[in-house]
Amino acid sequence: MKWPTNKTYFYCQNHGFDIWQQQVHAHASLFAARDEQTWLLFDADSYQFSVLFFALLAANKSIVLPQNGQPEQLAQCLAQAEAFTGVADNTYAEVAFNIHIGIEQAVNTVIEVDENAAIRFFTSGSSGVPKAIDKTFSQLLIEVKELEQQFSEQMQQTIMVATVSHQHIYGLLFKVLWPLYTGRDVCFNSFDYPEHLLHFINLQNDSHDFVVISSPAYYHRLVQDNVLVAIKHKLRCLFSSGGPLKTAAARQLACQLGDAPIEVLGSTETGGIAWRKQNAHDHWQAFSTIKLKLDDCQRLIISSPYVDNGQWYQTDDRVQLLTNNQFNLLGRADRIVKIEEKRCSLDEISVKVNQSDWVLDSYVLLLQHDSSTGKRDEIAAVLVLTEVGEQALEQLGKFKFSQALKTHLKAFFEPLVIPRKYRYLTELPYNSQGKLNKAQVEKLFD
Repeated sequence: MKWPTNKTYFYCQNHGFDIWQQQVHAHASLFAARDEQTWLLFDADSYQFSVLFFALLAANKSIVLPQNGQPEQLAQCLAQAEAFTGVADNTYAEVAFNIHIGIEQAVNTVIEVDENAAIRFFTSGSSGVPKAIDKTFSQLLIEVKELEQQFSEQMQQTIMVATVSHQHIYGLLFKVLWPLYTGRDVCFNSFDYPEHLLHFINLQNDSHDFVVISSPAYYHRLVQDNVLVAIKHKLRCLFSSGGPLKTAAARQLACQLGDAPIEVLGSTETGGIAWRKQNAHDHWQAFSTIKLKLDDCQRLIISSPYVDNGQWYQTDDRVQLLTNNQFNLLGRADRIVKIEEKRCSLDEISVKVNQSDWVLDSYVLLLQHDSSTGKRDEIAAVLVLTEVGEQALEQLGKFKFSQALKTHLKAFFEPLVIPRKYRYLTELPYNSQGKLNKAQVEKLFD
């Protein structure tokens, strides 16, 4: 497969497609000279990541993408790879990005990519350990083509900007592959705060409009003090994924900026399933490549070219099917939850909590707050302590004890998904059938 020679311009590096292509070829030569076949790739810099990603593909290597750059996560994922490339603390890169190679090298050939090249993602699994999700490059490209078919009309002469990471499938598709495939200009900087995005847009000339790729958490904060109102005429469209956008926020954004975000529903396993724009309708419209049906528990089952070669795949979303391949979400059916679009497994967190010498047993739960209170949802844990743990709790006190537990968990998880509240019991409240009394546990946090 020949990768398109579209003339993308990268505003983060002031580089065009030709220089990017030269750097990909130069780095591909470095990878091709290595015997290792499977490479773990993590680099927080989106431009460097994109060069290394395509260089690995051009060198006919397989890629493993970790959930994040936390040291224990990288160590676990590196066990399924032969070598590391990119930039991460405490992890040595056998091949790293080098900005000086390839710049002066003339490249007359396009990038050749094996469409069956293997890419392994990691996401939180219900078994309590990170779950490996295997894709081929062709599956990702099919999804990019579907996005272009569905949304291209409103994206002509635009610069794509994002607040999300390229390490996850949403950011990889929307921030890296889509602009590269279609030749759209893109800024690979990450805009953590709306003020930074506003400043960047104000520095550009008026010949381009902008497409914003972000998350519900970002938009929920934005509506409270929307500094982007001043440049709303430059915002062609907004994309959101990672979880449903609250209706009140979607409608408020429509009032402030003239249009609600386009929300994309999906996961690492499924790829994009459906989309909606809440100022037009609240239901979800499945993409043209997706077929839908339900099981007996109203869980959505899909047929998708992005997963299992179109075989039927059961999701954990409960839905109400409508006409014309549309549906309404009714909620999730498992223990996978999202905190500000960070997907995590409550069971996985519990497994890591139990690895502490202080903890005999634990139950991790999601505390959901009414949006009107201004409080965000948070994760909590109920612990049964070992004798050593009880002694530590007595010596340290609850605050220092919980801080020590959080430090233990930071080796595995990003801070946002680490339990914030803790309760202590002598035993978890199981009934005679061995089932946990969840209502009793939840009352501990009232």
